[in-house]
Amino acid sequence: MEHEYTGDVIADVNRAGNWINGLELLGSGLRFSLERAISSLPHELPDVSVKSPPKPVVKYDEDANAGFLHLPYASPANIEQEKQSNPLLLKNSRSIEDDKAVFGLAGDKTLVYIRFALPSNHRLDTFLHLFGSKRE
Repeated sequence: MEHEYTGDVIADVNRAGNWINGLELLGSGLRFSLERAISSLPHELPDVSVKSPPKPVVKYDEDANAGFLHLPYASPANIEQEKQSNPLLLKNSRSIEDDKAVFGLAGDKTLVYIRFALPSNHRLDTFLHLFGSKRE
């Protein structure tokens, strides 16, 4: 069985509209334990030398009741290339917030998905560029 809850999510983006590190999940007002929901996700950064699909990594801040979902970049080589062509690409310039984001939880109340509304002034290919989508 799956449950859906509405909550608040913030993404830090650069001038090009890309996510810089990931999503901040705000736990206040949620009708479930954010700490428990993200507990099944990895809490350690993976070994980049291992050739496996990238997985999100979470950190939980008990004082703020907030979780940070770190989204791995496509590859270190991609980031290095982007840094050289546009150093501002990896610098946060603003945050975008969706206070009606949807959290999908499994029957055991662990996080299964987050639906985050992409602002209408962003193109999806630009928004996801640093996270593995191909540049056409």
